[in-house]
Order: sequence, then C-alpha cells, then structure tokens
Amino acid sequence: MEKNNNVLTNGLKTKKEIVELEGRLQYGDYTTLGAALSCTPDTAKKRFVRGNVEAFNALDRIITNREDLVKDLQNNA
Repeated sequence: MEKNNNVLTNGLKTKKEIVELEGRLQYGDYTTLGAALSCTPDTAKKRFVRGNVEAFNALDRIITNREDLVKDLQNNA
C-alpha cells in the first residue's frame, strides 16, 4: 500500500526539513494542531509523524506564526 498523502513520498519536503521543523516544536503545538485538524493532540501528532501533508503544513504554519508573534511582541515591548 503506497502512501499518497505523505510529504516525503510526494517530494514536498526532505527529511532535513522535517527534522528542522521538529526541532522548533514547543509545548502546546500538538494541542493547537489537534484543534486545527479537529482531532485529539495525540492523533494530530501521529498524523504529523506519519508525514501527512495537511498535518505538516498546518504545524509549519502554527510554529511560524508563533515565532513571528513572539518576535513582534518583543520588538514592541
């Protein structure tokens, strides 16, 4: 059975990009991902670990937006 909805098999992301994103994870990111995907945080994490495109893209947006928000608030403080 081939995984058609996987970021690696579709060539959308490299293993290096996935590891880099995992390194930027913080407490609560999977909870937010679960809310975004309408599932539990554990299910959201499993989808991300399995390479689900929707989960990967959502988590990337969550992390990037969190980092941008923190930078913006620190610069305006």
